[in-house]
Amino acid sequence: MKIKISELKILSMKALDRYGYSKEESGVILDMLMYAQLRGNDQGIVKLIGKGIPKNESAQQPIVEKETPTTAIINCNLTMEAIAMEQAVEMVITKAKKMGIAIVGTHNGDGSSGAIGYWSRKIADQGLVGITMSSYPFAMVPPHGSYEPLFCTNPIAWGVPTKNEPIVLDMASSAISFFGLVEAKTKGVQVGEKIGYDKEGNDTTDPAEIMEGAIRPFDRGFKSAGLALMVQIIGGALVGADFNDSGSKNDGNVVIAINPEALVGIKQFITKTTKMTQAINQAKKLEGVDEVLVPGERGDKIRAEILDSGEIEIEDNLLQSLKDFAN
Repeated sequence: MKIKISELKILSMKALDRYGYSKEESGVILDMLMYAQLRGNDQGIVKLIGKGIPKNESAQQPIVEKETPTTAIINCNLTMEAIAMEQAVEMVITKAKKMGIAIVGTHNGDGSSGAIGYWSRKIADQGLVGITMSSYPFAMVPPHGSYEPLFCTNPIAWGVPTKNEPIVLDMASSAISFFGLVEAKTKGVQVGEKIGYDKEGNDTTDPAEIMEGAIRPFDRGFKSAGLALMVQIIGGALVGADFNDSGSKNDGNVVIAINPEALVGIKQFITKTTKMTQAINQAKKLEGVDEVLVPGERGDKIRAEILDSGEIEIEDNLLQSLKDFAN
């Protein structure tokens, strides 16, 4: 079903208000969610239904626990992660512009950091290279050779400035994101083959069974399982987040910003990254391929088309669930 973007935002703000967020907090969260929704990403308003992202009753203002000229750790104090991430990104941009490179981590967060390409893109929009990693203590992904979940879906995102739109690669280390399963379950559809196991380690395409079992790493092999481990270490252990503890709310995030000016210089860097994107777009196409795109470009095109029309297509069950909760 198609709905006006403005109407979707109103419904989402009502839902966030019901969850207990202030108008300012809701604005930060909604920006994060709409970034994903407008790009065809499954990290959007689906997060507002089901168990959703309610405000933790014990949430307090995030505090900076430790800081140096190039680093910082923020204790989210159980506040919604998007709110602390907004603070972390502002800090990392300021530090990197001054010092050349910076890393800021958050821990003890609750809720969701969303489509983390959103944060890397914010950094790239400032002429910096942005890298974001997120880890969560609930286990969904097994190590290679096992069906026992130990890691979360552990996404990583890079944002790189060019003369045009930034290059943004945003990927989970799992074959599908957790909210991709939620979305499939809400729609009442199966997921693809070789995406997950049931709790006995059997292959299944039923999203509900995978939620009870495990999501396979994205390449079904040791490389993506290894990446999941590395993200769990850098996005979690390095900033004091928890591991493999379903009762914990201690999520972790890391944002890194690199200033090209401290290395080859921003002008030369932008020239080279733009040349790369142009070469990719002009690459010889395989049969049946209409266009060759750089990471993030497909989402940019979807977003542009939606904004131009003023309307967005939302799956019927998802939209009805949002309306039922918001109203």
